Amino acid sequence: MLYLVLAIVSGMTGGLLAVGLQAGLLPHGLLEAWAGGDAAGAAERIARRHGMMMVFFCALPALCGGFGNWFVPLLLRARALAFPRMALAGWALVAMGFVGVLAGLSPAVAPQVSVFALLAWCLGMLLQAINMVATILNMGPVEQRLRDLPMFVWAQGLTAMMAVMVMPVLAGGLTRIVLSGADMAPRIDALLHVFAGPEIALLLLPSIGIVSQVIETFSNAPLQMPRVVLGALTVMSIGGASVWVHDLLHGGLEHMVAPAAVLQLALIVLPVLAVLAAWGQTVRVGRVRASVPMEWAAGFVALVLAGSVMSLRAGGMADVHAATLYAAVFALFTGFYYWIGKMVGHVAPAGASRLHFGLTVGGTVLSLLAFHGMAGMLGAVLMGLSILVFAGIVVQAGLRPAETLPTNYWGPGARTPEWQTPVSTHGDA
Repeated sequence: MLYLVLAIVSGMTGGLLAVGLQAGLLPHGLLEAWAGGDAAGAAERIARRHGMMMVFFCALPALCGGFGNWFVPLLLRARALAFPRMALAGWALVAMGFVGVLAGLSPAVAPQVSVFALLAWCLGMLLQAINMVATILNMGPVEQRLRDLPMFVWAQGLTAMMAVMVMPVLAGGLTRIVLSGADMAPRIDALLHVFAGPEIALLLLPSIGIVSQVIETFSNAPLQMPRVVLGALTVMSIGGASVWVHDLLHGGLEHMVAPAAVLQLALIVLPVLAVLAAWGQTVRVGRVRASVPMEWAAGFVALVLAGSVMSLRAGGMADVHAATLYAAVFALFTGFYYWIGKMVGHVAPAGASRLHFGLTVGGTVLSLLAFHGMAGMLGAVLMGLSILVFAGIVVQAGLRPAETLPTNYWGPGARTPEWQTPVSTHGDA
């Protein structure tokens, strides 16, 4: 729950920052101070800070530390994670990193603060990843085989394995920046730009695990082509990480040339297309029923398809990254509306949930089409309204007394072990 609360706070902070930038609500004096006198370059710098908050402190902590820590033990029928104190230490480091990045918004704060904040994030996510791998390999029933694990557990495990590969390398790059003594800001930007490739895979892997489970549930059919999906996730995890790590260690940032980026993107896009084919087959053989989580899952699929098409264009890496970040947000809300009843004892109100979905879809489409101009401003307004609606849903979920929900309130399509576990009471959550 601590990870999910941190993700909500970080997501709202980063989201409002982006909304203010898109809608032109940030004062010119603030932009000028942030850019060191160059107001024209302020948009890119603030957008990068927004991206750090949304990816490092909202999406990844929620997808892995939030839903992963909540439901991997339940799916393994384990009492808890392998190392509960390590889990708390990891969250504390990620929270410290968020505070440091937030402080870095002020031009009076030294750039070293942002570097050390990112180093704390790397260490926190590394502890989380080690804990997840240890939990999956050691905390399940003795008779359970790895190949029988739910796809959500596989996705969490492969995400954790990838994080174990890339987090030390990212931390090493940040350490070199500190030791070099040169101008830190452009070097941090260059390192994070190179990190965009593995970052896409880190966002997609747990997202695919969540959406796979939701599609199974509301199609009332087991996931089709499971070995294809598992193979695709494995390629994304090991292949995408190894290309990035090899190139960065072999030649450094300046030698990360276009062919490496193309190969890295192919190791992500092609497996995603295989996963989409498996989902399509699952929907075809099943009987789909409408629900709020399924609507968010459909939005995730649409954004992943859009990102795959964008990857075919020359210089489309930035567009792919933007589409992937929005897709990860849709996966977050898919998991939130799917599991919120299991976590707090009651489901979210359908009307407010669908209003949140509609505003987010409208804001996402307009924001992807145009960051600036009238369309971008309207998209920012819609995203801002969606944030306010979601904040109301979160407050309602936190204050409303728990109900007596059935253990499996989604019906026969929900077959995984957490739906045989009694719903939490308010105090348990």
